[in-house]
Amino acid sequence: MSEKHFCSCTDHKCPMNLVNHDKGCDLCIQKCLKLNEIPSCFFKKISLDRPENEDYTFRGFAAFVEKYLKEK
Repeated sequence: MSEKHFCSCTDHKCPMNLVNHDKGCDLCIQKCLKLNEIPSCFFKKISLDRPENEDYTFRGFAAFVEKYLKEK
């Protein structure tokens, strides 16, 4: 990438991670939309903890939000 893009994903082994290509967030978002998932950066905005059972689905995100917003 010619310019530095923001990415909070720490899974550098993922082929969609920005360290592995120069296409920005597009590949990650396309993958997540195809799988009906939410990108990890949305979870990390709420907490650095990983979702239980690695559940990145819409329901998993809703449960994650509910859990962590109660703590605030």
